[in-house]
Order: sequence, then structure tokens, then C-alpha cells
Amino acid sequence: MFSSLYFYLMVVVAIFALGDLIGHFTKGKLSGMMMVMLIFLVAFLAKVIPGDIIDQAGLTQLASAATGMVLFNMGTTINIKQMVREWRVVAMAALCMIVSCVFMLFVAPIIGMDTVLVGMPVINGAAMATSLMTTAAAERGLTTAAALCAVIYSVQKFVGAPIASAMGMRYAKTLMVEFRKDPAAHMAALAAKQKGTTDTSKKMFYESHKELYTANILIAIVCIGAWLGRCLGTLTPINYSIWCLLLGSVSGIGGYIPPRPLQRGSAYGLMMIAVFGSIIPSLAKVSLSDLGTMAFQTVVLFIAAVAGIFVISYIVPGWKLVGDRDLAMGIGVEQFLGFPSNVVICREVSEAIGETDDEKTYIEETLTIPYVLGGITVVTILSVALASVVIGML
Repeated sequence: MFSSLYFYLMVVVAIFALGDLIGHFTKGKLSGMMMVMLIFLVAFLAKVIPGDIIDQAGLTQLASAATGMVLFNMGTTINIKQMVREWRVVAMAALCMIVSCVFMLFVAPIIGMDTVLVGMPVINGAAMATSLMTTAAAERGLTTAAALCAVIYSVQKFVGAPIASAMGMRYAKTLMVEFRKDPAAHMAALAAKQKGTTDTSKKMFYESHKELYTANILIAIVCIGAWLGRCLGTLTPINYSIWCLLLGSVSGIGGYIPPRPLQRGSAYGLMMIAVFGSIIPSLAKVSLSDLGTMAFQTVVLFIAAVAGIFVISYIVPGWKLVGDRDLAMGIGVEQFLGFPSNVVICREVSEAIGETDDEKTYIEETLTIPYVLGGITVVTILSVALASVVIGML
């Protein structure tokens, strides 16, 4: 009864649920995912749960399939037209990522090249980059580096959020200096921009034929996309993760496939639990003696990454891409955050700096686009691309 697949699956899902509850009741001050990783780590160290609990819960095979499916699902959220239109933000985010990676390479003599290579995509990414790097590191016998991925992923929001918030506050104050000279003109310009980027006159195919997109059809679409990505990854030197992401992005052209099909098919939650199923086993191999080493490596990597972003945003004129040093720095640290953390930060900044409803709206709308797009550029796209390159270098 206490050693069946159902029991272990219940334990795994219950830990994820507990993480969500902690995140909810602390209003995000404690990361739900950080708490999940911490609970698993403590439970493994205390021998409360078996090291192979993910396998005994039946999630090992599903984790392998879920990775490609979630990548395809992520690809459907990429708005290529918006990225072209906001190319300066995209370039700024990419530049910050590149420089932060260079600075991380500088600390390789201190913490080891394998550690740096494994850590770079995770610092710049989210769950998918973490899953890819954890699996690759574990397959190559880099057990400490594999566990380090989970640690970095758990704490990265605590590094990015305070910086993004502080930079957002400074930028919002700069915006208000000009806004308060002529609020009506600025609100009119904002409305014109929103109207120009949103075409509500034409409905997409999936919007006009909602009845066709049942849960089973949506999941089937994602499975086909993930399978094609795997096939292309086998037939070409390009990693399957890039193909899945690309196929998901291309599939949205024409409006025949809706964005976020896994969410619409009510399968996203289970798929994400399965994805983390490829990360959690690495924590079972961590010993108490490893914790100090991993903490030191994590701190060194984040210091190097933030230093690189600061240099390109403030010291050298990279900030001129977006016209403001504070905004450039805020975009740069989006690689530690991603959606929905960046949206929450934008809303908090607008409430803190704006004095009227128009001011709050103007700040939130003006800040959200670069923050969210910066996150999509690095977290969703470039981190996965970097992971696919690094995997070949390990």
C-alpha cells in the first residue's frame, strides 16, 4: 500500500501542491518551486523518501516525452511580429545574455569549466533549460553539476526580482518627469501604439472554430509537434529542443493552432510536473558535504552574471539600444525571471510610482512590453538554444 506507483505519485504531486500553497500564501515572497526543490532535497538527505521516487511514481518516461511537448507549447507563445517590431528590446536582452555568459566564463578557473557550462543556460533560462542541462549533466556523470541546476533554478528569482523592481522604479520616475508635462498627449500616444499593434477586426481560425479544439485534439497537436521535433533532431545536427520550439512558433502562423494548447487542453500542470521529474532525481545524489560547494558555485555564477549585465547596461553604451540605462538593466535581469514574475513587478512599480490612474496605466503598459519581451527572448528562446549548444560541449 505504501510502496505502490499510486502512493509515490501521490507523494510527488502533494509536494508540488504544497509548494504552490506556500507561494500563494506568501504572495510570491517565497518561491513555490524553490520550496518544492528544498522539500525534496531535505527528504532525500533524511532518507524519508527513496532516491528513485520519480521512477517509482511512473514519471520517468513521461518526463522524457513531456520535455518536447512543453517546448512545442512554449513555441506557440512566441509572437514573431512583435519581436521584429521591438527589435531593440530583443537585441538588448540578447546582448545582456551574451555578456553575462562571457563573465561567467571568466570564473571558470574558480569553480570549474563544467560547472560554468552547465550553469549558464539555467541562469539564463527556466524550467526547460534546467531540464535539458540536468539530464545532460547526469548522463555524463556530472552529478554535482546536475544538482546545481536545480539549486540555481530555485533561487534565480530572488536575484532577479529585486534588481528588476529597483530598475523599474528608477525608469518609471524618469517616465513621469516627461509624462506630467502633458499627460493627455502621452496617453493619446499610448492608445495609438496599442491600436496599431492590435488587430481585433479579424478573428483567427481557432477563434472562429473553437468547437474543433477539444482537449484530445489539442494534446494530439502538441504530440505531433514534439514527435516531429524529435525526428528532426535525429536527422540534423540541431538539437530537438530547438526544432520543437521552432515548430511551435511556426504552427501559430495563420491562426490554425491556438497559443498554449497544453493549457487549453488542461494538460499543462501534469506536463510540468513530469518535466521537473527529470530535474528532481539529481537532488537525490546530493550529500551534506556537497551543499557548501554548490552554494559557493551558485553565488559566484550569479555575481558574474549580474556583473556582466551591469557592464553592458551601464558602463559601455549598450544601453543606447533602448535609450535608458535603468531600462536596459531591467531588461537584462529578465533572464532570471520570465513570465509571470515580470508582469507582477511591472504592476507593483506602477502602483508605487504612479499617483493617478492614468500614470499607473502609462507606467505599467510602457514597462510591461520590454520586460516581458526581454524575458521571452532569453528565457523562452535563447536559453534553450544555448542549452542545445552546451550539451554538445560537455
